[in-house]
Amino acid sequence: MMYQRIKGLLIGCAYGDAMGMPSEMMTRETMKKAFPNGIHSFMSSSRYDFIGRNLEAGKVTDDTINTLLVWKSIVENHGIFNVDVYLSLLQQWISVHQEIAHLIMGPSTLKALNLIEKGIPLSETGKFGTTNGACMKVSGIGVINDYRELHKLIKEVEKLCLPTHNSTIAIMGASVIAAIVSYVIRGGKDIEAIWDISYQAIEMSKKYGNPLPSPSLKSRMDWVKQCLMRNGDSDCSLKEIENFLGCGMETIETVPTVMAVLTLSQLEPRKCAQLCANLSGDTDTIGAIATGISGAVQFTFQSNEIALLKKVNHIDFDSYAEQLCQFVTDIT
Repeated sequence: MMYQRIKGLLIGCAYGDAMGMPSEMMTRETMKKAFPNGIHSFMSSSRYDFIGRNLEAGKVTDDTINTLLVWKSIVENHGIFNVDVYLSLLQQWISVHQEIAHLIMGPSTLKALNLIEKGIPLSETGKFGTTNGACMKVSGIGVINDYRELHKLIKEVEKLCLPTHNSTIAIMGASVIAAIVSYVIRGGKDIEAIWDISYQAIEMSKKYGNPLPSPSLKSRMDWVKQCLMRNGDSDCSLKEIENFLGCGMETIETVPTVMAVLTLSQLEPRKCAQLCANLSGDTDTIGAIATGISGAVQFTFQSNEIALLKKVNHIDFDSYAEQLCQFVTDIT
């Protein structure tokens, strides 16, 4: 069961990432032009692609790439996350893929790496990073840390965030996602428990990182909960969230949207990915995070879809799951 949940987490990440890739950062108006019937399966990028890419259907982006790099860094360091190992792997990946790195890597990560190359200490390079780059790659931290030891989990999240997203809001959001991942990997599947764990993570992580001015993550999540209760219907709720809070690449927008999608999809991966792909905003990142969590709860992926993701992206999901699984011994 543990192996299946970890594998579902990674496949879900790639699944939501690839389904959201074609609509990434599009406005609602552009979405209607590019995909008048919406996105309901893997599609290639269009001539309206926000970044000007030409990617085939099923192709993943930096969300899955960074997630895999974090997982690989944990494996290479014998089950313990080390930020230097992760940075080394990230820099290696960029050096091999220089021609596309600027089209794939997020702004906070690229900015931080540039500062690191100039010799700026890690304590300084990420203190203004507020985007969702930490949330998107944090799942490995959730796998190897227990949400019932939340302080320890958050300290590990802080290590991951240090070089690129060392702001309070980024650590707070990444702590929420890591805690949820930890819960579902350990067999949890209750939506209300997911919300409760999220609030606990927000409260315990607020003392970490550079305290930049930001809206309250707790207040935004409260508003989302009220919105879901008020509307019920997924289209109405997501439209209101999109218009009022936004679904962009900032952590303060991404995490509440992820919580909404998890609730509306009832943790069913395909529905989760479709809801995310048809938002306007950072569809691939929101999709990768939410569908990864859902995939750990319900392994309902079709074999042909998994085969496409493996073929297009050259990802051996079984190998990654087996390697990380060996370092998680406290669950069944």
